[in-house]
Amino acid sequence: MASQEQIQQYNEQGYFIADDAVAPEMLLPLTEATRRTADKVRSGEVVDNTDQIGTDGEGKNPVVIMGVMAPEFNEPIFAEYLASEPVERYVHPFLGEELQLGWVTVFAIQGSGYQCGWHRDFGAEERDGSYEVEMEILSRYRKNLLKWHTALVDDPCLWIVPGSQRRYRTEQEREVLISNKGVGDIPGAKQIKLKQGQTIFWNGNTIHRGIMPAEMEERLTLCGCLVKHQANDPLETLDERFRWRLADNVRDALPEKIQLYYDRWKRLQILD
Repeated sequence: MASQEQIQQYNEQGYFIADDAVAPEMLLPLTEATRRTADKVRSGEVVDNTDQIGTDGEGKNPVVIMGVMAPEFNEPIFAEYLASEPVERYVHPFLGEELQLGWVTVFAIQGSGYQCGWHRDFGAEERDGSYEVEMEILSRYRKNLLKWHTALVDDPCLWIVPGSQRRYRTEQEREVLISNKGVGDIPGAKQIKLKQGQTIFWNGNTIHRGIMPAEMEERLTLCGCLVKHQANDPLETLDERFRWRLADNVRDALPEKIQLYYDRWKRLQILD
């Protein structure tokens, strides 16, 4: 279970690292499944479209694969992982035991050169607001979920500005975030160097970026999230990245526990 020290670090610094958030016997199968999944996207055997997962299409080199839980990939281990006991031990202290579906996605990048500039995960929220506007967003946005990255190979790609999820940006941070479109150096930024099998639980409201070092040949990282469920959860606009989950064959391919999470998620979606 997440320790009090880890919970405090998450609340204050916006992240903590765990060594045991994936079962040891699951690490290698997850890694192998991720490589197979990436190979299927590269060959076109499976087409990872956000609106609908397809087959026998045009291959492409993936960066993020969104639909790894889709039955077309035939990799049930991803959903099994999301429902696994080591994950629950870290999620429950933050969200409680009543949950709904978040996501499992993977970074599967070959070759250096990948980078995603400095940003907060604000979605459609205002990114250059006043102090009052930004602090209001930070006080409510994505407070109902816990997200994480698990390194399937050593991964030094994530950088975080610790504690930035609790405060307004500085003038220098605004220069990088807005004027320079995420490019530049930010004082106090910390590079997160995950070893294979380590997991970082982190708050997307932090100022962060992703960048592969020049010498890194492959990024293979699993990204997970679960969401708190409450009886009075409001309806929400469907995140178009997950429209593929509405296909008739998705729910029945999930473990029973994840089917419950799926049903809770689907009931809240405002559909066209």
